[in-house]
Amino acid sequence: MTIPTPLVADTPESQTPAPKQPGWWRTNRLALVALLVLVPAIGIGVGWNEWYSYYGYGFRKVTVVEVPDKGTVKVAGAEWGPVRSGEITDTSTLDMPKGTRLLAAIVPVKPDGKAVSCEAPMLVQQSTGREWTPMRSEVGLAYSFDENETCVSDLADEKDPESAQPFSLTVGFVVPDDVTGPFWLDVDPRGDGRFVRFSIDP
Repeated sequence: MTIPTPLVADTPESQTPAPKQPGWWRTNRLALVALLVLVPAIGIGVGWNEWYSYYGYGFRKVTVVEVPDKGTVKVAGAEWGPVRSGEITDTSTLDMPKGTRLLAAIVPVKPDGKAVSCEAPMLVQQSTGREWTPMRSEVGLAYSFDENETCVSDLADEKDPESAQPFSLTVGFVVPDDVTGPFWLDVDPRGDGRFVRFSIDP
């Protein structure tokens, strides 16, 4: 007796193994390469933009001219210094915030001929880089022509514009009681790529 060969049923199409799909890394390799290029480029671009907006347009000068202790320096057509500084202890008539003290500085300025122009000086704590701008009217000090917070551009004889007269920058800074020196007093003359830096410890 002959045993018949068993019939083999055809495998349905739905049971055919699916072709192997490429892995996630292979599928997204172009996007990953783009990220590796773009992320550092964006970081550098944002950092450069922030730096340039702070320093590059002349808003913040980076070249400093340090003045020797009790000395002077010639920058931007004028002689600056020597600086005098101290703490104003009698503030009973002023509107001082609680927990603060008033530091003052005077910088003589002697133009070489033409009048000079400058921004109001800035006080900088050397140990931390914290900054303070001058305050006068905010604490109740009346304006005085003899006590300028910025360089006056019209201190010259009308008949002789080359005869700018010497004057002094007089500035006061309100700082917290717990803030200690030494400080820098930074003066930024216009028309020069440098700024003048005095070291003070009132």
